[in-house]
Amino acid sequence: MELVGEQKRIQALFSELRLADEQTAPRFAVVWNRTQARSSRAWRPTRAFNFSFVAATALLICALVSLALWSRYSQQNLGQVAVVVTGTTTPPDVPVEVVKEPAGDQSLSEGSRDRAASLSRAKRLAARRRALMLAINLKAAREAKAISNWQSPTTALLKSQNDELLKSLPQLNESANELKSFLTNTPK
Repeated sequence: MELVGEQKRIQALFSELRLADEQTAPRFAVVWNRTQARSSRAWRPTRAFNFSFVAATALLICALVSLALWSRYSQQNLGQVAVVVTGTTTPPDVPVEVVKEPAGDQSLSEGSRDRAASLSRAKRLAARRRALMLAINLKAAREAKAISNWQSPTTALLKSQNDELLKSLPQLNESANELKSFLTNTPK
């Protein structure tokens, strides 16, 4: 009888546990519908590109192009600040640097002036490159000299009092007694 009573008690405990699980666990239909909704969202086609990313990239490219053009034209016009006056009257209050074109020489056209300016610019750039190469070569020479004079900080630890003995070889014309100093003291 004890076995039957204990079996009924175990069944009662399991039925209480099943009721508690049923109350806390979600219904199958709810879980199924939620899963179906997620999977339908996952299969929805995504955009090929993000509009904000495209706009930011285009803005960045425009900024880089304008910076490159600005730096190019600012370097070209740096040394060409002058006022060209064809007449003889200027306001007396304004200090102006006057560059007059030669009246008799009409052969200098706009293209030849640009060519002459680009040649002088090329000469300046070549001079800069030579100066830069000279500075680099001087620096390399200083570094090579410093490396050639370098000594290891541990060379003093490798020196001993018997360095001459360890580094020298016996001469064949020495006497046998002198040669024994190089041999071990093992008796034969």
